Amino acid sequence: MWKISTHYLKSGMIQLYKPNSTSSGNAFSFRLGTSGKFKDPCLYINMIMQYSWDEKTKNGSFSENVKNPEKTAIIKLNEFEIGGIINAIENYCEYKAFHSHETNKTSISFKPYEKKDGTKAFSFSVVKNSSLKFGIGIEPGEAYAIREFCKMILHKLYEARSNAQMQNRSDD
Repeated sequence: MWKISTHYLKSGMIQLYKPNSTSSGNAFSFRLGTSGKFKDPCLYINMIMQYSWDEKTKNGSFSENVKNPEKTAIIKLNEFEIGGIINAIENYCEYKAFHSHETNKTSISFKPYEKKDGTKAFSFSVVKNSSLKFGIGIEPGEAYAIREFCKMILHKLYEARSNAQMQNRSDD
């Protein structure tokens, strides 16, 4: 059995590493970021493909692919897409999104699936330009943490907008 690890870091990030013995695993990092001229809080998801597998230690390595654009991708989710993921987790349903910018086309899918033992889990996949494919299984505890992280980002976004609106009112 290989190791699956989930790390919650102080840096405003959730990291999911899902290596496997065939070196076809992926790692996803969910992180709080900012976007636009007002620096609104948003969700960035970084993805990286597994580089190798050490059979002796049963560990996968990802770091060698960090700077390889053919093995990594980043997506930014807006408040409605974040809401879609929260809804998918809370209602055990599918959420799909599509991003298009210039020649880049990205499909996002967050959907439920039932594991062989009957456990309800999720599958999260991102396909960029039909050829760059990332995917991980998300366990129930991981889904809960992702949901709460997404809710925190929405809270920060609405708080920032509210503060900006109050600031504008006091300037009048």
